Amino acid sequence: MLDARVLSTIPRLTVLVGKGGVGRTTLCAALGCVAARRGRRTLLIEVASRQSIPPLFGREAQGYTPVALGDHLWSVRVTWEDALREYGLMKLRLRTAYRLVFENPFMRRLLPAVPGIAEILVIGKIIHAATDGVPGLGTIDAVILDAPATGHGLSLVGAPAVVSQTVAAGPLAEDARRLNERLLDSAFTRFHIVATPEEMPVTESVELYRRLGIGAGMPMGPILVNQVSDRGLTPPEVEALGALSGAPIAPGVCAAIHAARFMADTAEWQRGHITRLRGQVPLPIVSLPDVRGERDVARRVEVLADHLDARVWREAR
Repeated sequence: MLDARVLSTIPRLTVLVGKGGVGRTTLCAALGCVAARRGRRTLLIEVASRQSIPPLFGREAQGYTPVALGDHLWSVRVTWEDALREYGLMKLRLRTAYRLVFENPFMRRLLPAVPGIAEILVIGKIIHAATDGVPGLGTIDAVILDAPATGHGLSLVGAPAVVSQTVAAGPLAEDARRLNERLLDSAFTRFHIVATPEEMPVTESVELYRRLGIGAGMPMGPILVNQVSDRGLTPPEVEALGALSGAPIAPGVCAAIHAARFMADTAEWQRGHITRLRGQVPLPIVSLPDVRGERDVARRVEVLADHLDARVWREAR
């Protein structure tokens, strides 16, 4: 079971992983709001080609340039090319030397083909932001990563271990081992699996826990189950609606009855999937409401932040 002490503070690096379409990006934004409310200088990081978080706050995406989303809250996208440029300049010191080594056509074709290189550059930049800050922003208290969907997400966070096992010595091997130590440090990093109460997301969540939590030994926080319907109807209420179904009533009332029964069936179906998840993964579960009906996207983030506040990070306010 999860040690309650690991929930006592906001970690320096929080990683959200899960199947595509479960709402990781919106939850990343909501967790960022929670951290910022507590006065933490917080950076939200995306690694997708299309940056989605700034529009949730009515801001324009700026790629590798940090975008201010609110008090204590910024967003940035990290690509392997951006990370390579920064890594190369840090290692070689001179911009001219960096261009000679990393920006010639041969090297630009070669580097992405080397297994794990692109991923380790990206995860290295992310961890560097959590430890050393970001140019133009200074020190960052909390980095929240919206990791790619399941397969790519596992490749990203698993790259340091893979490289450290395959590269015997040298600066890259040393950096990989250091990054892997950070990812395994429960005082520094915490992983949250994001799921929805459906068959495939639950199945992938179980597999993620087995590979990340058991296989790789990564520090795991509560599972965030998103898009959970209201509790539905009680059995007597369902029975009463069933009795009305064949009665001669107005079409509008009949439609409302069918809608209510559908919602009750959905809630019951979701409870079954959550029960299966709880039975296979020994982590706390935080259920979050379905906010997709809210037309204002900023309001969606706000509602989820209100539900997450004091449920994921239990520190004193």
